Amino acid sequence: MRNRQIRNFIANSISSIALLLSCNTYSNDSPIVLVEPAYPWNQAVSTKLYCSVSSPPLHQISSHTEAELTQVKPVGSIIKAGELVAEQDGFYLSQEIEIIRTDLEITQSQLTYAEEELSRLTKLRAADMVSPSHLNHLKLNVDTHRLNRQRLEQQLKTAEYRHERLQHFAKTDSQVLNIDANPGERLNPGQRVMQLLPLTENQIECSLPEEHLDSENLLSNSTFKLKNRDIHLRNISYTVIPETQNLNLYFEASREKFKPLLVGQRFEITMLTPFSSNNKQELITKVPSDAVRLEDGQYKVWTLDSDQRAVRVDVQIIDTLGDHFIVSSTIEPGDLLVVLGHEGLQPNETVTPTEREST
Repeated sequence: MRNRQIRNFIANSISSIALLLSCNTYSNDSPIVLVEPAYPWNQAVSTKLYCSVSSPPLHQISSHTEAELTQVKPVGSIIKAGELVAEQDGFYLSQEIEIIRTDLEITQSQLTYAEEELSRLTKLRAADMVSPSHLNHLKLNVDTHRLNRQRLEQQLKTAEYRHERLQHFAKTDSQVLNIDANPGERLNPGQRVMQLLPLTENQIECSLPEEHLDSENLLSNSTFKLKNRDIHLRNISYTVIPETQNLNLYFEASREKFKPLLVGQRFEITMLTPFSSNNKQELITKVPSDAVRLEDGQYKVWTLDSDQRAVRVDVQIIDTLGDHFIVSSTIEPGDLLVVLGHEGLQPNETVTPTEREST
């Protein structure tokens, strides 16, 4: 730091000497001033959000049928998406499926026979050889067998669905959080087997003080950063917590992007909101601190127009940045600002600019 100050002092001294020599040499010409350009600056108001990692709803693994539990992953196991986490015995359900299929074949045979009998006697009805009541009875048999077949098909579909779910798989990368049943236990339909904690669906929940919402476009215009990386705002709570007058913001926390984040971990997210000036004609720029002068209680800067004439501009200091000021004014990036030689300048006076790099 001390070496830097010495170098700056020497550079400024050399610049001043060169400027004075130039002024003596060209005393009859326009005054020579040392200038530096204004730089662009994307000003944003920084707000700290206090956040924590929360898990989405736990995945519940439950039994779909009455069957014995044969195996289950132990608590703490890390499971990949699609990996088997628990399995139930399928013997009794397999036998039930075979019985339903047998009943379906019997019903189908009965239906075929009833339909053939109805078709045969319907032809005899034209010759008055079959009574209407007998014919109606045959129609009832056909309808009954058809409905029985439909019912058995539905039972078969349900049994096959349950049979497919005797093996339980993880829907996403997870960790076994709890086990509610042990191998050898005969489970009932709906009984919970285990709970899985998703590892790739964590969300970040942050508190935002309600007073920051002075503009309805605040959140849509803001960007958010976690550990200098952009993070996506997923949802906004429309309920203010009465005790703290905060509302919650919810962010996506992909494990692939933010691997160190753990459930329950606390940290901060930076919300960057673009600075908006009350005067739409004003811009935010970074200017050398040597260019800013306090005159009559107002900060001013001397800049040059296209004809190299001096123009005095009012500025509002927003922030400091090393040897520069962040200001709000009509100054545009690239405008030349007088950093040495202000004394005696008059508005619209023609000057000869010299940039620091060339001295």
